[in-house]
Amino acid sequence: MGGIRDGVLGTQAQSGNAGRGSGGSITLDVFGGGDLPGVIGIDGPIPLDVTRVIARVTKDWDPPNPTTTPEIVITGTTLAQAGQQLDRLPEWGQAGSRGVRADRIPPGNSTNLTVSLHGNLVYRLPRWTKYADASKAAQAEWDRMFAKLKAHEDRHLAIAIEEAENLAQALAGHDIDDIATMVTDANRRMQSRQDDLDTDTDHGAKLGVPYGDVVLDTTIR
Repeated sequence: MGGIRDGVLGTQAQSGNAGRGSGGSITLDVFGGGDLPGVIGIDGPIPLDVTRVIARVTKDWDPPNPTTTPEIVITGTTLAQAGQQLDRLPEWGQAGSRGVRADRIPPGNSTNLTVSLHGNLVYRLPRWTKYADASKAAQAEWDRMFAKLKAHEDRHLAIAIEEAENLAQALAGHDIDDIATMVTDANRRMQSRQDDLDTDTDHGAKLGVPYGDVVLDTTIR
């Protein structure tokens, strides 16, 4: 249930393992820091002995501001109908990252560079439109499931932020030519951890494990 195993976490292709939540496993192509330095304007060729070092890294996930759209809307009148609609979804919830990206650094001969990173965070949970009309018992069961789903998706989001933060810390001091590889490696590590979470929890559906127990008793009326 919890993650973004779709191209979501957005424009990505959906993974083959649908479930309660896919942890932000959004596997889009990873792009690095942009074009390599070259000849530009009237400045002439860039000296080959210039080392372009990353001095500063900016990031857009502090504080986190994930995409929450498109909304996951559940319209079933009863809890059973709501559960059926959830089961037809690729994931009950989605959270994680579409993949960390680095803005392109223009060609030039400046040596102390600033790299801007984007977390491309996603966080989507279902909204049951008939919740207020449901019985107290049905509301309580939805609330119980929702809390478990939220915990699962929160973990997917946390993994994405942890790996993005690790990348931001690691980039400082590196040469511009290292950006693409480091971004790609960070996204691979992120995806691996998201996959491990969904494997360990069966996308949140496994009982009795951390970030699991995302089940809905649709017999409650």
